[in-house]
Amino acid sequence: MKQKQWITAAMTIMALVLASCGTMQKYATVADAPPTPAVVPEKVEASTEFISIAEAIDMFETPEKVAGITKKYGYKLKENYEIYRLDKFTKMYYKNCRLAKILTADKYEDYPKPLRKGVSSYIAFKDGAIIIGVFNQAAYDNLVAQVKTAGFVLDMPGNEDIYKKGERTIGCYEGAKTVRIQ
Repeated sequence: MKQKQWITAAMTIMALVLASCGTMQKYATVADAPPTPAVVPEKVEASTEFISIAEAIDMFETPEKVAGITKKYGYKLKENYEIYRLDKFTKMYYKNCRLAKILTADKYEDYPKPLRKGVSSYIAFKDGAIIIGVFNQAAYDNLVAQVKTAGFVLDMPGNEDIYKKGERTIGCYEGAKTVRIQ
């Protein structure tokens, strides 16, 4: 009989110990959450060294303005620029760049290469898209800030961040320092 009492007491103590080992969990409600302020993008000055996002969108929507805008910044034109077995652009505007090594009549080894003087950039036209490429991080950050200031909202983060505003889509690829407008 004493053995039954000891077993019962031990079971009771073990049940109390196990019950007290649990942790209290607090669940937050919507009212408990602190309010998050709306993010308002700061006004960003477009660089005078290369094309701005607003001008690129304007060129995309009104192709007649391409010659005037590219002339304003001093871009040179190379038509039918093809990177051998990789990419083909109907028009390639470049500034402070040298074209890659030519392999055949219209085929090149790579994208344009930057020169030491000034901010190097290029504008490529390809199948319903305009691609703006720069070669330094500050210039790329300026372009991305212009995208955010223009009211574009991050739709899909990833290797290439996709921003949307209405039907317009802008892809920002930091690895290649390019901004693609569609």
